[in-house]
Amino acid sequence: MTRTPRTRLGRHGHRATAVLGTAAAALFLLTGSASAHVRVFSDGATAGSPATLRFRVPSEKADATTVRVDLALPADVAFTGAPPTPGWTRQEVPASAGGAAHIVWTATAGQELKPDENRYFEVEVGPLPRKPRIVFDMAQTYSDGTVANWNQRPTGDKEPDFPAPVLVLDATAADDQARGDAAVRQAPMTDRNPAAEARDEGANALPWQLWTMTGIAALGAVAVVVKHRRTARART
Repeated sequence: MTRTPRTRLGRHGHRATAVLGTAAAALFLLTGSASAHVRVFSDGATAGSPATLRFRVPSEKADATTVRVDLALPADVAFTGAPPTPGWTRQEVPASAGGAAHIVWTATAGQELKPDENRYFEVEVGPLPRKPRIVFDMAQTYSDGTVANWNQRPTGDKEPDFPAPVLVLDATAADDQARGDAAVRQAPMTDRNPAAEARDEGANALPWQLWTMTGIAALGAVAVVVKHRRTARART
């Protein structure tokens, strides 16, 4: 029995859907893994100028809510104020001798951060230090008593499980500093290894290659659907 154009279109449509599904899954893995961390943002932040810092905090535990957020400010970052956070109280703890100043937010009843939700906590600070990047520490407390300490520094190419939020003020200088730190940790008594640098560049390029491949796959799937729809119309 001869297959009808509709049957052929359906078969190719299923194939295209499968390709699109694979592309979407790849995009989710790329974006999901990158966004499920505490991040800090600041529009137009520059060294030597005041700024408003926005910390994005996700609630990652499936069986608990986020009830407390404790931000530790570096010694060279001065707290000047913070706008209210609806449903949360705020407490400022001045720096003690040799310690850091802390800004602590606590959720009021019913306002806890639920699983898979996120919230921005804003802090106003004085002139930012003249550094390529500023690293912050944050402790996130859940309703079951567990604490996620977002304070880990990278020790190589792999991002730690709980990386400290980093505000980049000079991307080029920050990259140079990171490469220099990595070179000192990996080979403090030897010259830089060109082969290792080539591997690092390849690793840094990998996410962009995945984005490109995913985009090509998605466009190819759409082209298949359009082509076979036109063919089906021509035969009817």
